[in-house]
Amino acid sequence: MITAGVDVGTRFIKVCITDGETLQGSACAEMGPRFDSLISSLLKEARLQAQVGRWGIDKIIATGYGGHLFSKAAYTLSESTCAARAAFTLNKDVRSVIDMGGLFISVTTMDENGFVEAHHLNERCAAGSGKFLEMVAEAVEVSFREISPLADRSLEPYRFSNNCAVFAESEIITQVNAGRNAGDILAGVVRSVAAKAAALLNSAGAADEVALVGGLAKVPLLGRVLAESTGRKFALLPLDAQLVAAFGAALIAQGKMTRRRARVRSREVAS
Repeated sequence: MITAGVDVGTRFIKVCITDGETLQGSACAEMGPRFDSLISSLLKEARLQAQVGRWGIDKIIATGYGGHLFSKAAYTLSESTCAARAAFTLNKDVRSVIDMGGLFISVTTMDENGFVEAHHLNERCAAGSGKFLEMVAEAVEVSFREISPLADRSLEPYRFSNNCAVFAESEIITQVNAGRNAGDILAGVVRSVAAKAAALLNSAGAADEVALVGGLAKVPLLGRVLAESTGRKFALLPLDAQLVAAFGAALIAQGKMTRRRARVRSREVAS
């Protein structure tokens, strides 16, 4: 049975195709103006990897901030639900998931069977988001991939005097013009974002092991700072952190298809 999950985030769209619990194909691209055609092209790319024909997908479930915009999905589910399903499927020791994306940080806690217990979302502030880190990287002319290695070499991480992204941007520009080391500025931003994430983990009462997912999980230094500051054990997932919610949506679609077919078979037997 072939199913797909489409995660429409604030910055990127991700697609995963599964057969059972096995990932068969995936694709990811930055959000663009031609929304429907972009998703179609990503589904095609993932189908080619999975060697699935145009009509070979049995069901699609959408998730993410803009998941409701994808009209071809059978259902739209919360990103926290999908990420939790994927994380637990990939690692049965996971009890909490922290999702750090373009605009939001969320924490989802689960029981020993992988069922969601609670979901917590940070306040809508850009200073605790991936977009803020990207903005700072652009200001110091550093690519996203260079953030972690450059910030990791910092000996004096810059301490921001303001937690608001609007005022922090002005502060960063002043520091850049004053000749402040780019690595120090980036290290300061990483620690600032990690502090917000740590506060959310603590308020949520998140238990070990914790799975870090979302685009910011691709900044290794952030994960290390978060683990050190909270004292929690973080789990390793054998999947690109940015694809986790889309993979979870595809897995949930598998379950819905299985239940639907079981109901059909029971009606056939009864008749």
